[in-house]
Amino acid sequence: MAIAAGLVLPACADEAGPAGGGDADAGDAPEGGGPDGGPAEEQPPPAEGPGHPDPPSRSLHNRCGGVDWQLIHGWLLVPHRAPRMAPPDTIQRCVDRYAGWVSHQADRVGLSRKSIYAALVATGQCEADRGYHGAALLSGAQCAEVHPELGEGECLDRMAASPGFGITTLADYLGSDEALAAHRRDVPLMAAYLASGEVRCGGDGGWKLAAPEGLVTRFIEGYNGVKATVSEPPACKKRLVVTVALYTGMDDPGVDGVAAANGCWTYERVSKSNKEWKLCQYDGGVLHPDGHKWVYDDTNTTHDAATERSRIQACAGGVPGRGYVYMANRGAGWRKSIESGVRVHFAEIYSSQYQVDDQFSLWRSAGEPGEPMIHLGEASTGAARIRDATRRACAEVKDGGFLGVYLYPESLRGDRMSAMVKALNACTRAP
Repeated sequence: MAIAAGLVLPACADEAGPAGGGDADAGDAPEGGGPDGGPAEEQPPPAEGPGHPDPPSRSLHNRCGGVDWQLIHGWLLVPHRAPRMAPPDTIQRCVDRYAGWVSHQADRVGLSRKSIYAALVATGQCEADRGYHGAALLSGAQCAEVHPELGEGECLDRMAASPGFGITTLADYLGSDEALAAHRRDVPLMAAYLASGEVRCGGDGGWKLAAPEGLVTRFIEGYNGVKATVSEPPACKKRLVVTVALYTGMDDPGVDGVAAANGCWTYERVSKSNKEWKLCQYDGGVLHPDGHKWVYDDTNTTHDAATERSRIQACAGGVPGRGYVYMANRGAGWRKSIESGVRVHFAEIYSSQYQVDDQFSLWRSAGEPGEPMIHLGEASTGAARIRDATRRACAEVKDGGFLGVYLYPESLRGDRMSAMVKALNACTRAP
């Protein structure tokens, strides 16, 4: 998408994008003039530099049990889908109208410029059929919280009359200490906080966040739409989720010394430290019983089948989110103890923790009974072996599928992690 010359785009710090820009044209200010019907308000020239990036997500997540999301290199992604984006012309209008105010105020309070633009898109400030109507940005009570010297009505009137006042107030509200503690610069949570001044679960939408219908989605579309002004959306031949059975540690893609993910795959950490996951075992052990998703580790033919079924059903009971079952082959194949209510069965295609994928051919000849799970947790498993195993397993996973990775006892770091990332990028990107 081409952006008009002279405008500063709200790039993230980890992106290559225009950092300079000319003065904002006062003639592009929204219609309606300034406060009290005076001259049109003049905004400052856009701030230099890229602004503040939002922290990437370390796992797919949603503490309310709705659709999971993950921020990867500036894209807000959900599993198996292309980024949702506002139309380019909507984003262009936002930048044309508000670049000077947004860049300065977002930078001042330490928020990303994308998040402020997203709020403007979500509240209808970038529509073609009307100009700025800033009273919709916040409620009177929210405005007065930032400006306690003003009554709610007066505060709303000033926001409605002045884009500079409205955007400054919006930035102060979303960037306050209380707000940061609530939303932690997590994009959908910022939208929920914008709606009501708190982040709580509820609502009928897929996000399960308490907010007016459509607001969280519009916020995300605005956020990704701004990202698209400086980066092409991921071009993918397939999209998958990498499910990491994390018993040690793992670097994040894109950190120093690790290759960046391409946006065609998301990843989730299923671990003892991730309280969103209820973890269950054959012996009856349960960790995080209040988790919103569940996993059972693991089935095999040496277990009593009735006990195994009972344990899995108990694990799934009352959990609103998706559930996984890990299956081990102890010489008699991979046993699916139950079919109903299981989102993914993962077939562990390694015969012991010292193997990587030695049962791959057996798994294929058995008709691929479950999504493949490989083991990359031995220190002796070098980068080349990790690349080859990841590439081979990924090639078998269909669009919309899952690839499992088991890590124990060695963490996946540096070059070894990069080998997995590069193999996944190659496997999923469009030709």
